[in-house]
Amino acid sequence: MHASTTSKSELEIGAKLGAIIQDTTSREQLIENPTEVLSEIGVSSDVTIYADTADLVHLIVPANVDADRVAAGDEAYFEELGKAALGNCLYDSVPE
Repeated sequence: MHASTTSKSELEIGAKLGAIIQDTTSREQLIENPTEVLSEIGVSSDVTIYADTADLVHLIVPANVDADRVAAGDEAYFEELGKAALGNCLYDSVPE
């Protein structure tokens, strides 16, 4: 059985990142100066920011994939991988 746990601090950071990403001004600041913005919410600066646009969406390939679950055809795991890969891909209007 697969068990996933998320610490309270990870949830807090996730909530802060979500708020930043949803606010246009804060999102621009994150893209322009990720080290400063991330350090303010407790994230190390050794990350790379890839900002999606209406014309470009980044697909994230997870670092670790559970080969046994893939081989077993675990649909729930595929959904987890999909959510991890697509992250916050959400647009008010989808480009044609």
